[in-house]
Amino acid sequence: MESISISVKKWNKTIISLSLIIILGLSIRFVYYPFGVPIVIDSFYDFVYASKTVFDNGLPIGYSVTNTGWANFLSFLFLFFDKTNPSQLMDVQRTASIIISTITALPIFFILRRFVGYKWALIGSLLLVVEPRLLLISLEGINYSLFFFLFVLTITFFLKKTSFSLFLSFVCLAFCAIVRYEGLLLVIPMSITYFIKFRDKKSILRFLGMVAIMVIIILPIGILRMQATDDRCIEYIFGTVCGQDGITNNILSGPVWFYSIIVLNEQLTESHMSNIDDPSIKFHKEAYDDKEGLNIFKVINESFSRLAKFLGLALIPYFGFFIVFNVISRIKNWKGFGLNFDSILILSCTGIMLLPALYAYTRGIDEIRYVLVVLPLLCIVSLSWNKSVSEKILKNRSIIVILIVLILISSITFIEFNKRDSIHDRESFLISQKIVELTSVTNTFHQSGYVKTAVLISDWPILPETSDSGKIVHNFQKIPTKNHHDLAEFISDSKKYGLKYLVIDKDNELFNDLRKNPAGHPYLNKIFDSNNFDFENKFMIYEINYKLFYDNDK
Repeated sequence: MESISISVKKWNKTIISLSLIIILGLSIRFVYYPFGVPIVIDSFYDFVYASKTVFDNGLPIGYSVTNTGWANFLSFLFLFFDKTNPSQLMDVQRTASIIISTITALPIFFILRRFVGYKWALIGSLLLVVEPRLLLISLEGINYSLFFFLFVLTITFFLKKTSFSLFLSFVCLAFCAIVRYEGLLLVIPMSITYFIKFRDKKSILRFLGMVAIMVIIILPIGILRMQATDDRCIEYIFGTVCGQDGITNNILSGPVWFYSIIVLNEQLTESHMSNIDDPSIKFHKEAYDDKEGLNIFKVINESFSRLAKFLGLALIPYFGFFIVFNVISRIKNWKGFGLNFDSILILSCTGIMLLPALYAYTRGIDEIRYVLVVLPLLCIVSLSWNKSVSEKILKNRSIIVILIVLILISSITFIEFNKRDSIHDRESFLISQKIVELTSVTNTFHQSGYVKTAVLISDWPILPETSDSGKIVHNFQKIPTKNHHDLAEFISDSKKYGLKYLVIDKDNELFNDLRKNPAGHPYLNKIFDSNNFDFENKFMIYEINYKLFYDNDK
């Protein structure tokens, strides 16, 4: 009875501690919550897809189905909210991302308990919850928070090694692959480590059942996705396939892309160079274009250099300190890190999930989130102190308090330096709404990405259509200014696109002379000035009088 009482008391203490960590994580996130700022960039497609799913009562026809698991989840949430209010639905998307990111503290705690003591596992949960990049990503409302949660949950269940938990791990793996297709790669290390641990006949039957459960979850969703994209056909080595399941077609397209773009150097042909929607084309033209042909070793070097860079950045602001201190303490006592089944699983899962990062960096997509799958491993390595060091730290509560305070300070300091300017974002959205009311053509300006959100809200509930490739078609045209150095030349060249209004902000050098000498441009009539609306940032909208413009040119 006494042992049961102690166990219950410890569980109660664990629940309270994890609850406080989650409350802390939520509090910091809502402090930085960008109130009044709508969804934009990567999360925009997820919002459109989720909304379209709700309005169509099924998967939208013609839309790209790559990594739409997050949008599918959002469409379910949207059913319970006011669908006439897109701003509220965007808040639902962002809030869901924040909550999922924060509750990742729960599965990471159980992973860490297999490697470190109770108190260190709690500190590890804190490390992950206040990790600044995961925190900032959760504010964007993109699919990464759900993907990362499912990734950690998959490993958590697998490490428990009971029949029920192993089945649950493959259920989570299936949903992980639906959210982001690279999640399917986890099948490889999990299968290998499973058969290292379990080799009897019963275990083989259990493994087949686990794979069957995974297929039962993925297959129906894949079929629905293929039906929604059956007009889109892709040629593979084994033949032409119409319809995309969002998982296997993307995995298969990777080697095809690598062979055609990297090996055959096709990105340098006119047909590829005309594909302005693919950002990797310009990257490879600049990075890999040798006169004697593309050097495959240069490609590999570029990829691994970027991988090393972002892995190094992932150690900032506090993992690097913990790991260096831990390694030094172990060298001093001549003790390394032991490798058991649990360690091998963590290492192999982390390693396989870095392959998509290499693929992305090969394509010139420099995003640190591709390497954030290493964070569970970093937590383990950071806190796996040798026994003597661990005991010395835990005996002194003041050291623990100082450690926690330093973690929070370093995280918040990092966030302060890297957070988005929510005031500028909000005012960029307001100026975008104003220009959308006036026209469907303007120049690019800083944060002009909010124009597409302003159009979406203006047209609501009518949602944008897609191109033949499944990408959203934006009817609003933004004319690039970066290749122009003379305002009059820009206006003259842009008249053919129907340009009638200019958006002026403080960052665009093309409008320096206009800001300094507005009277010297009589053909421009100011119709909006942010100074009249208590904006913190400077925005102006000018209407172009082409009659005066050409008279002035004479």
